[in-house]
Amino acid sequence: MRSGNVLKARLTEYGALWLGSFVLVFAGTAIASLGLGLDLIDLADSVLPLSFIVLGLAVAAGVIFTVASPTSLVTKVLVTLLGLLLVLPLLWSPVLAVVIVAAISRVTIEYSQAYAQFRIIVSQLIYPVVALVVEGPLVALVWNAFQVVASIVGFVASALQVWHVVKPWLTRGPETA
Repeated sequence: MRSGNVLKARLTEYGALWLGSFVLVFAGTAIASLGLGLDLIDLADSVLPLSFIVLGLAVAAGVIFTVASPTSLVTKVLVTLLGLLLVLPLLWSPVLAVVIVAAISRVTIEYSQAYAQFRIIVSQLIYPVVALVVEGPLVALVWNAFQVVASIVGFVASALQVWHVVKPWLTRGPETA
C-alpha cells in the first residue's frame, strides 16, 4: 500500500473514531442524564476514563499495525507522528460531548474528577510549550485555543468521514438508487 493511501486510511479511521466517540458519549450521557435523571458528574467520572482508554488503545493499534506493516519507514514515522499529534484532539471528543450535555442540563462539569484530571494533564503537557513563548494570562488563552482547535480538527475529520459515506448516494441517479 502506498504511503498516501496508508495516511489517508489512518486519517479516515481517526475521523471515524472522533465522530463515533463524540456521538456515543453524547447520546449515552444525554439519555442517562437528561432522560433517566442520573447524575452527570458521576456519569462523566465513569464514561470519560473508559473513553480515554478505548481511544488510546485504538490509536496505539493503528500505529502498531502501520509500524508492523511492510510500508516505508517514512510512512511509519508519519503515522506515528500523526498519532501523537492528534491524540489530544481525539481525547477531547468525549470531553466535548460531556461538556455539551452539561451545558444543556446546566450542570457545572468542573466538579467531575475525570474532567478536572483531563484539564490538568493537558495543561501539564502544553504548559512547557506555552511557557517558552508566553507567560501569565495567555496560558488560559492557549487552553481555550486548544479546545477550539481540537473541536475544529475533530469536526473536519468527522465531516470528511461522513462526506465519503454520503457522496456516493448523492452522485447516483434515480435509476441506480
